[in-house]
Amino acid sequence: MSIVLIPIAFLIVVSTFKRLPLIGGNLTIAFAGAGLISLWLGGAHEPSAWLAPWLKSMDSIAFIFFIVLFGAVFSALQIQSGAMGVVLNILRALWGKTPQGLVLATLVALYFGGSLMGTVAAVGAVIGILIVPAMDEMKINQDLICAIVVTGASMGGMMPPVSNAIILACGLVGVDEHEALLISYGTVGIGLTVIAFFFCKIYIGNKYSLPEHLIPKETAWKIFLKNWVKLIPIFMLITIVMLNSIPILKFNLPKYLLSMIPYGKETLFAAVAKVPFAGKIVHNIVMAMIFAIIANVMLDIGTIKTVGAKLKMQLKAVIEPEVILIATAFFLGAFQLGGQNAAIAAWAKGLNSSLLIIGGATALLVAGMLTGGQSTAQGMLVPILAPAWSAIGISKLNIALASAHLSMAGQGFPPCDMNTFIIAGLIGAILGRPVNPLRSMIYSAPYCIYLFIVGIVFLVI
Repeated sequence: MSIVLIPIAFLIVVSTFKRLPLIGGNLTIAFAGAGLISLWLGGAHEPSAWLAPWLKSMDSIAFIFFIVLFGAVFSALQIQSGAMGVVLNILRALWGKTPQGLVLATLVALYFGGSLMGTVAAVGAVIGILIVPAMDEMKINQDLICAIVVTGASMGGMMPPVSNAIILACGLVGVDEHEALLISYGTVGIGLTVIAFFFCKIYIGNKYSLPEHLIPKETAWKIFLKNWVKLIPIFMLITIVMLNSIPILKFNLPKYLLSMIPYGKETLFAAVAKVPFAGKIVHNIVMAMIFAIIANVMLDIGTIKTVGAKLKMQLKAVIEPEVILIATAFFLGAFQLGGQNAAIAAWAKGLNSSLLIIGGATALLVAGMLTGGQSTAQGMLVPILAPAWSAIGISKLNIALASAHLSMAGQGFPPCDMNTFIIAGLIGAILGRPVNPLRSMIYSAPYCIYLFIVGIVFLVI
């Protein structure tokens, strides 16, 4: 197992210990270096042989590149158009007439925003700016305010259609993501009920009062009628993804439309789909985002003129994740070519299944805790755990679902949740007083515990 343990040790040390000279905390170097070590230890010393497995891995996760890219564009347009503010105001009109109702409306809005943007920090910032002053007027502790925002945005980031954790897990495991996304509607939806009940009844209870001027005066229906046009791109994105996710329907609208356009001797969809890497642009979720972006621009041409600064910032923010994905693809290809996957599968067959499940789940949890990011934890360990769990009879679908839930659980636990640090800084700036990130992470722990339990369930059923 040394051919597996040595590259993994390098990956963990470089990603976790940021004080290492030059390379500490650099995930691109961590994954690329681990890949090179894997190839060397596995006897694959000819660089010309590295390209094919690298490109194969790149092609298998290429749709994630496009989701990250177009997700950034869609997110910027939604922020600029004010659509998230409309959603929050509708929810506040429905439930925000009591302190518990305001927190419930905030959590649901964060869930909804996270499900569309897929980025915890982005939706937390957008909704946070709108709702933090109101919660502060209720005298809610700033650490708890931060936990409410982070919890809602994090759980929302797991909610389809734009669930980065689920989509990444499916790409790494090599399983169709649509069934996994459909199941996630259930797990994350149940999570909303459990977490909202805990926050509203345990954290809020009857401890706070809602000032009169914070009680919405307009009805939800009136707010919707005044702003429904802004919500069309959101509903378009949800509808297209849902149509293809429900097994009974399984209707891929973008594929249907593109298949009606002739291109030489075949259809436009068929011609584009067979192009390596670039062909993944016709993936259902990617095309749903593109359609929603087009709808947004057509409905409000002025948005594209004013969104420049936000769009530039969003696109700049995705450069690093995209580069890390390229390095991750190299690492995945190296593990296959170097024989590490085969070695893991052989090793797993000799282990007690209970030990492998608990040990692997704990490893994902700890990796998320130490790196502060689910994508890093999954990139590090799923290539190792997937063949091991598969060898003891766990289906690929369950492996992907478990990996996503477990890594998201680890991401939120203390001490390194990057999203909490970002949101804590934002809330501190809004309120003019510091937020304790670690205390906020402790407040957020219930959602992490829930996700960990769900992840274990997927490994044992």
